[in-house]
Amino acid sequence: MKILFLTPHKGEPAKSGVTLPTFDGTVTADTIDLRQHDLDAMPFAEVRALIEKHRERIAAADIIHAFSGIALILRPLFPTTLIVTLPDTKAVASFLPHPGEPGIELLPAAECRDAATLTAHYARILNNKKRRDKRPWGSWESLRLMDDHKVKHIYVAPGEKLSLQLHHRRSEVWTVVAGSGTITVGDKALPATPGKVFIIAKEQLHRAEGGPAGLHFIEVQTGDYLGEDDIVRLEDRYGRS
Repeated sequence: MKILFLTPHKGEPAKSGVTLPTFDGTVTADTIDLRQHDLDAMPFAEVRALIEKHRERIAAADIIHAFSGIALILRPLFPTTLIVTLPDTKAVASFLPHPGEPGIELLPAAECRDAATLTAHYARILNNKKRRDKRPWGSWESLRLMDDHKVKHIYVAPGEKLSLQLHHRRSEVWTVVAGSGTITVGDKALPATPGKVFIIAKEQLHRAEGGPAGLHFIEVQTGDYLGEDDIVRLEDRYGRS
């Protein structure tokens, strides 16, 4: 897991006594140090350019953990999962995340006290609140995330297919929006074309396969747990367990 920290800039209050701990080998930490820059006194274009200089480091991170409000203001420059810890959010109130917005979480300073606590939060956020991900068969993007439901856009590339899988704690509804392919529910493999809806119950086997132009569908998950680790794979061409 790669974490990139963003320090407060010169014009911001200190990070409420939070001292970044030393992590074990499961976490690699990097830092963009803004403490010598007074971003409040700089033209916006210069602030943006300063952040964009670190594009490769930002792209390489699994999580950006920012102690600066600039991450909220320039959120499109941080496509990875974003965590923000601020002593005061009044100055950036209009940039705070909306309910159900995936890929971002406000984490109180009290939850940043040691490496074990932070590592547990990072794992939880990646498992539950990740905005998008690439998979061997295509990709998915989270559109809305609430405690009891999640909405995702899923793309299955031509000729590729998801594992034959089931979930213990969630049910799903798949609505095909573009492309074509085959969707398996239970023991039935059915043609998938735009407008078709597939209902998948808890514990029910299912899979999607992309046709010649790939397959796009909207997935709505409901249940008491919506983490990405609630997947039981019975068959997988990519060797995943």
